[in-house]
Amino acid sequence: MKTFKLKPLSLAIGLLFITPALLAQQATDVGNITVEGRPGGGDTGLITQEDSPRARSSVTRPHLDKITPSAGVFQTIEMLPGVNSFSQDATGLFGGGIRVRGFAGDQMGLTINGAPVNDSGNFAVFPQEYADSENLCEVFVTQGSTDSDAPHVGASGGNIGMVTCAPTDKHGFHFAQSFGDLNFRRTFMRVNTGLIGESGLKAFVSYSKSKVDKFKGPGGADRDHVDVGVEMRPNSDVFLSTSLLYNRAITNNIRQLTLPQINALGRGVDLGSAVPQHLTPVNGTAQLETAPADGYYQFNINPFKNYLWTGKAEWKASKALTLSAEPYYWYAYGTGGGQLQTLQESSSTTTLGGGVRDINGDGDVLDKVMVYGSSLTETNRPGITLKANYQLDNHNLNAGYWMESAKHRQTGPRVTFDNAGNPASQWLDASGAYLLRQDGAAYQARDWLTVSNARSLFLQDKFATMQDKLQLQLGLRYSEIERTFTNYANSGSTAVAGRSDGDYEIKRTYGKLLPNLGAKYNFDQAQSAFVNVAQNFRAPSNFVLSNLLKNGTVVNGVLTGATLGAPVVDMETSINTDIGYRYQTEKTTFSASLFYVDFKNRIARSFESSTQTVTDFNVGDSTMKGFEMESGHKLNGNFSFYGSLSYTESEMKNNLQNAALPAAAEQTAGRQLPDTPKWMAGASVNYNNGPWFSSLKVKHTGESFSTLVNDEAMPSYTLVNLMAGYRLPGGTFFKNPEIRFNVDNIFNTEYQRINSPSGSSFTVRAQGVGGSSPAYYVGAPRFASLTLRSDF
Repeated sequence: MKTFKLKPLSLAIGLLFITPALLAQQATDVGNITVEGRPGGGDTGLITQEDSPRARSSVTRPHLDKITPSAGVFQTIEMLPGVNSFSQDATGLFGGGIRVRGFAGDQMGLTINGAPVNDSGNFAVFPQEYADSENLCEVFVTQGSTDSDAPHVGASGGNIGMVTCAPTDKHGFHFAQSFGDLNFRRTFMRVNTGLIGESGLKAFVSYSKSKVDKFKGPGGADRDHVDVGVEMRPNSDVFLSTSLLYNRAITNNIRQLTLPQINALGRGVDLGSAVPQHLTPVNGTAQLETAPADGYYQFNINPFKNYLWTGKAEWKASKALTLSAEPYYWYAYGTGGGQLQTLQESSSTTTLGGGVRDINGDGDVLDKVMVYGSSLTETNRPGITLKANYQLDNHNLNAGYWMESAKHRQTGPRVTFDNAGNPASQWLDASGAYLLRQDGAAYQARDWLTVSNARSLFLQDKFATMQDKLQLQLGLRYSEIERTFTNYANSGSTAVAGRSDGDYEIKRTYGKLLPNLGAKYNFDQAQSAFVNVAQNFRAPSNFVLSNLLKNGTVVNGVLTGATLGAPVVDMETSINTDIGYRYQTEKTTFSASLFYVDFKNRIARSFESSTQTVTDFNVGDSTMKGFEMESGHKLNGNFSFYGSLSYTESEMKNNLQNAALPAAAEQTAGRQLPDTPKWMAGASVNYNNGPWFSSLKVKHTGESFSTLVNDEAMPSYTLVNLMAGYRLPGGTFFKNPEIRFNVDNIFNTEYQRINSPSGSSFTVRAQGVGGSSPAYYVGAPRFASLTLRSDF
């Protein structure tokens, strides 16, 4: 017989959930209760009273005001049920990862003010780029399904949405300055114009500057961020708004480690600090340079900049009809990964473009030289959503059309660097510095253009019946993406037997009709139940359209005789079902849901030994099932509590072919999905008394596996964060001044998280034939920061 021991955290969270259940047995009429602050424990900022007939959780300003100011979007929602997130460091400036119910960030839709910000090629997300927490009023998660009007073609899971705060009606200036460990410095300022004239015009502009050192090894992060928001209401029937986001950052990478490396070298080992030195060029003699084993930290960076413009025009055409247009434009440019490369000079008619010209200037083409370069991406992405909302009796009809056209340019240029470590172009944006082939064209490790035209047509009807006790929501959308992929002849794979990269163009269209059904029944003012069933889909990434040329030979620098293969990866789909219960009063908010996800045609990645490449392919079906609960309580004017609890049971249904042993199959059927812990729990207590305020947060993440065959795992861990603050006396000049102290990972807990930015990038096995040790980010140590802020 098994015995079970209740841990203190589990007991505390259990009490939080038992309380509303007992209250529900007593209360059928909440009456007129007046409680200071937000209702139902909303003072924590970790829970709101939802009305949607689907599982949905959100955080609001009271929580966003308590976290480390530079935190990324994944850190803001880490306490919510179903959310398994991590940050590479405590500040959030280096990025991180997320999974919700086993779906990774690139399997979920991510929006800012309704505009999609997933990568248009592979749907990846980068949480450090998107927002300053001071400008966010809400971050929400729909754990299982996206909305009918969601602008996504890459979301087999749910949706994460960020909503920025509107400009205020009153003019003012807000300033905050943060200091902390690791030379952390952050300055934030925001100016609100207040209402201008009688047209309802108001605006804000904010700027932040953040810098911090890495917690191990040399290097750091340097980020500049600007937000602008404008609103205008010329009359009662017209509303206009626009916003602009700009982000520019240069971040040194934190070295990832395998378990053997951690055991042998320790958790603190990082990239090398010695500048790689070139050999002295000698004409007629081959200089064969070798990159240092530990790399060079300044050539392991992520320079990136992006803009997002959004707009909204809403017109109330009649009492029953409202029309709106929501255009947006996304621009992104940058590189990443490791920039320290080696490149072989040559002059041969059997090499693409005749080979690479003399790099080190010694007058021959015999050398192998260290160079600077990596994958470079530039994206231009305009889009628009058009909506019509019509009220017909008790039916609220919402219909619309979303479309976008993304041009995704991906190249791999190389430039020289000197012995002081200065590259000819750090951002790889000086095309005149690119190394050239013998035919005069720039060397490119890849050279792709992907034009993705995406669209959705949607219709939703929401109506109530049974004296408004039963609310039904019926939705239907057809979503489609058409990719036109152009591969320009490049040098990325000509050295690989059996494949070369020449010119070709290929088109593929992926589309799906996606129904959803939601129902919510109100038992009384406090209690309700809901059910939701929705189908989602995710198109394959643009990478599946690359590297399709097979065989062929290079004659006079040009590929001839190659054959174009067909892509074999199809879209993945999921059916998400939620059944839930809510109890909501002035003092208590409680929500619980059971979920079941039927995941079809899952896309995974595997190493193909014949071509020495990593390839996407469909590996079969999976299921995820379990429950999620969250609860908020306001005990009195001083204390508020929040708790969340998640249980996820995942199972892969199919075995996976072993690339190293073509006749064998890996026993993945029946295994648990990697990076998907069965148990997660969170608890937060908030205290507010006069000028004093504080918050204590605890998040427990259970054990999860690191490989598809489950032969290596990440142990469970618990993180504790503390915030304490004091409101200083204000005056005519200083308004609402306060001082705030944050400590993340207060007990300096050691843990590690898998490096799996994609939902499909997993090592099959760590041990045995074809085994490869997974790489991890080691958990960030204790980090303390102090913030002074005030309005003026």
